[in-house]
Amino acid sequence: MWVAAAVACGGPSAGGTEGSGSTGSAGSEGSTAATTEATAAPMLPGSCETPIAPVLSTSAHLTVDGRGRMIDEHGRDVQLRGVNTGGRSKWAPFVPFPIDAEAALPAVEAAAGVFFDRLTGWGINAVRMPFSWEALEPSPGSYDSRYLDRYAALIEAAWQRGLRVVVDFHQDIYASPFCGDGFPPWTLPNDAGPPRHDCPDWGSKYVFDADVRAAFDRFWADEGQIQAKFTAMWGQMIDRVGDHPGVLGLEILNEPGWGTAANITTWKQSVLTPFHAQAIADMRARAGEALLLFYDNPGVEAIGLQEVEHPHPAGSGLVYAPHLYDAGLIKGKPATGLDPTPLLDEFAAFMAAEGVGVLVGEFGISDGAKGGIAWLTTVLDRMDRNRLGGTLWECSQNAELWNEEDLSVLAADGSERAALDAFVRPYLRAVAGEFGEFSWDGSVATGRWTSDGGVTEIALPTRRFGAGVSVELTTLSGPEGTCFTLDAARGELRVRGPAGAEVEVKVSG
Repeated sequence: MWVAAAVACGGPSAGGTEGSGSTGSAGSEGSTAATTEATAAPMLPGSCETPIAPVLSTSAHLTVDGRGRMIDEHGRDVQLRGVNTGGRSKWAPFVPFPIDAEAALPAVEAAAGVFFDRLTGWGINAVRMPFSWEALEPSPGSYDSRYLDRYAALIEAAWQRGLRVVVDFHQDIYASPFCGDGFPPWTLPNDAGPPRHDCPDWGSKYVFDADVRAAFDRFWADEGQIQAKFTAMWGQMIDRVGDHPGVLGLEILNEPGWGTAANITTWKQSVLTPFHAQAIADMRARAGEALLLFYDNPGVEAIGLQEVEHPHPAGSGLVYAPHLYDAGLIKGKPATGLDPTPLLDEFAAFMAAEGVGVLVGEFGISDGAKGGIAWLTTVLDRMDRNRLGGTLWECSQNAELWNEEDLSVLAADGSERAALDAFVRPYLRAVAGEFGEFSWDGSVATGRWTSDGGVTEIALPTRRFGAGVSVELTTLSGPEGTCFTLDAARGELRVRGPAGAEVEVKVSG
């Protein structure tokens, strides 16, 4: 057994962290600066004689192994943790921050840089980025190149800060005239009126609104060849951003509605899963094999109103992206008391048994909801235990709320809200070897794994970890020689051990 302890003093740099270390060209320049700082710093007990440089990737791409783990180009098991960019993207001008609807692309790029700069200190490495078919194709066959350019600019801004992007076709209750978003109103058989987002009980429309249910029936029945138009729409998006190095994958259809189907479980088996399989085949033909493809369940399952059946459509490189909410907390009311851990355990068991990746695509709490912080902490604790990825709903600046939802971790002026105190925490971002365990008790992070000789990363978000970080490194078994580099500027602890070494790290600060 070999034990080393170190205490490092030093706060975050002005530039913050670069997330996962997977960066584009601008991110690589920032990495060089961080490495120089680490090299110049005095050596610490247990630190490597030659500091471990940041591990950079040429793209956001990951693969899914036979146990559902997401593997980067360096062979490391990556845990995704991120945010959705989010509620404000659901209506014009369809971006997650305030900007003039007629702003030129350079202004959008500048605003995107400011927006994503706010995220760099949170230690996250992923963004689920909603896009709107209504914005992309405002009239049949007419695609909005300005919208595509703006969306691509958001991807570029995220990737320059080390954030992998999931391109998410986002819909809620089908279309904006129903107080929803996503599908263009021209896909409806009749004029349904102007766009709205002033319905606080919008989710009930999946069950009680005949027009919403009929719209989904029409889609699943492929009336007017609407599914071919859906496929063509995705083709436009893939052609524009599918080869961007920051794109991790494509999410087919957020929270699909079941229309008038009497039994949701039967409908999933007979309609939704075959639809996903066909969409996967179509998207693979257009995008190739490099991108992961994400698929969802109906939103009613996310809040415990329907027993969850975990589907597995045909196709390769798949990620199951279920959602998880407390029915009270999502509306700003007290927590219902429903324990989220059994469902998270189910997700993990499905991942391991089926060899399908899992990303909890949405989970979150309304600002100030009683019991919300405890619930969010429980969810994150279980994700760490089960090595599940997740993207918090949501992160956008909403001067005007969408249907009175108030789940953003940013206020309208861009200031940070209390949920970030729970969400921003250390996690075992990339494991070079076999994952053992990881936990965070609010003051000490403990990680354990068996090394394969590569570099393991623990995210130490600069928002939480400032001066006085303490690191205790123990070789529990196997060859000695494990060492670390504490990179305060990037908010990252990098650990390298000989193959076969069972390593334990404890970090506090």
